[in-house]
Amino acid sequence: MNIKIIQMPIDQLKVNPDNPRMIRDKGFKRLVESLTGCPELFQVRPCICSNRTGENIILGGNMRFEAAKKIGYTEVPCIIMDNLTEEQEREITIKDNGTEFGEWDFDLLSGWDDLPLIDWGVDLPNYDENDIDAEWTGMPECENEDKTAFRDIIIHFKDHDAVNEFAETIKHTITPKTKYIWYPEIEIEKYMDKGYIDES
Repeated sequence: MNIKIIQMPIDQLKVNPDNPRMIRDKGFKRLVESLTGCPELFQVRPCICSNRTGENIILGGNMRFEAAKKIGYTEVPCIIMDNLTEEQEREITIKDNGTEFGEWDFDLLSGWDDLPLIDWGVDLPNYDENDIDAEWTGMPECENEDKTAFRDIIIHFKDHDAVNEFAETIKHTITPKTKYIWYPEIEIEKYMDKGYIDES
């Protein structure tokens, strides 16, 4: 396959309406700033297009194309790929736009902290994973009482009289709304906002 980067007029390209990759306002603004500050990167990572339908449909670089339009480009660098099947187009779209095989080594990246990494598209963590214990320094210690039941059983009653007889035996009130009981009876907190309530 003969691959050649050519400069294509903006009006001779079309974005892919089925492109599943999106970029939101903040990310798009960063992309525009990145392309403005370093336009050379666009030359080495041009739009990838297919002409299968008779139109130059962008498979990879839809957002770079939109950023270029926003900046005022009249033409953008492109690679036009001939004779692609629909399946090949979909594969290129996913592989160029959405597949991330690597991840950042934030220890090594810490030596680059004099650079505007976030503006360049690096998603930095907003906390220090190595110093997570520092979040709790000076906080009072607490112990939570175990309020789980020792054992649960399900009881099936033959009729209303059987319910009353059982309630009298364990000396516990059972109403039509009762979903569970504690034996012996204990004080249970009522969490109305979370939907947990002792209705006995």
